[in-house]
Amino acid sequence: MKVKCINNFIETPKINMINANLKGYLQIGTLFWVYGIRCCSNVTYLYIFNGNHLFEAPIDFFEIIDNRISKEWLIKSWRNGEITFWPDLFFREGFLENFAERELLERNLFGSLKERIEQDL
Repeated sequence: MKVKCINNFIETPKINMINANLKGYLQIGTLFWVYGIRCCSNVTYLYIFNGNHLFEAPIDFFEIIDNRISKEWLIKSWRNGEITFWPDLFFREGFLENFAERELLERNLFGSLKERIEQDL
């Protein structure tokens, strides 16, 4: 899945959402690969990578350019009502946290995943 950033800020969100202001991270007009989707509390978040950080951003910030999804993705319904469409790697305990901390193992594993997803689509 590929998206184009069309917004990076929601001034007054109607509902509670994380990352409603990503002005410092998202440049309008930039294309991003989507590495996962999380639906929770009436908000859908896309997991994108900006070259340094893998983070979730509200789908409202994007226009979908290519709607094909990766065969790497698995769907999981959580007890708290969330639904995730993620690669198996993201379900590994500690992966997302360690990736955010720039742990070498997680960075290398993500690099391989990133290549597979981009080649797949």
